[in-house]
Formats: sequence, structure tokens, C-alpha cells
Amino acid sequence: MRTTSLKTIYLSLGELKEAIANYVRDKEGTKIGLYAHIMNSDCEMEWTQDNTEFLISMDGEIED
Repeated sequence: MRTTSLKTIYLSLGELKEAIANYVRDKEGTKIGLYAHIMNSDCEMEWTQDNTEFLISMDGEIED
């Protein structure tokens, strides 16, 4: 039997935005386009109705 200790992490909207931006930056490698866009734009974050995906809607446009 294994016992674990359940922990809860509380993130503010700004902390969550920064964590996602850092993840994107790390996946992009040397490109900072999407990272900078996330950090400099207003974002709305929410779960889909069926709670299977987390959506991030950003203001503005970015070139791929």
C-alpha cells in the first residue's frame, strides 16, 4: 500500500498566464513570438463545456 499526501496549488490568473507562456516559450525554442504575445496581450481562460480542454483566448493577432 502506498499513501500520498494530497496538495492543492492555487494560481492567480497572472501566475497561470505566466506558466503557460513559459511552457510555450520552452516548446518554441529560440522563438519568442507567441510567448511575447501571450505576456503582452489580454487573455481569457476557461474550460470547455465538457471540461476536457482548457481554452486560452488572446487579444490581437500574431503571424505564424
